[in-house]
Amino acid sequence: MADSDAQQLMSVLITKMENMDSDLALLKQENERLRATINNPKMLLRKMGLVSTSTPLSMDLGFDPLRADMENDSILKGDPVSSVPQTNEEFHIMSWDEIHEMAATAKEQEMKQ
Repeated sequence: MADSDAQQLMSVLITKMENMDSDLALLKQENERLRATINNPKMLLRKMGLVSTSTPLSMDLGFDPLRADMENDSILKGDPVSSVPQTNEEFHIMSWDEIHEMAATAKEQEMKQ
């Protein structure tokens, strides 16, 4: 009787280890898919639901200064005399008051157009 109990225990342990191995293999595959997604920014942005800036304008959409295909795109292409920061570091250095002031100025300019 002790032999059959030992055999049953070994069988259960082997089955458990095989299940753990298959679960580990699935996790490795999923990890590789996630790495591929993270290493490809376009795929990551697409999964987030963001669209490319090259999409055509809607018929009822007016001027949008943040689009790269517009004639007045100084924010994206950079205006040499612009007070808008040009790098991420410059944006991070700005205070909230400066950011709100920049937004108010942009809104005023938009109202004038």
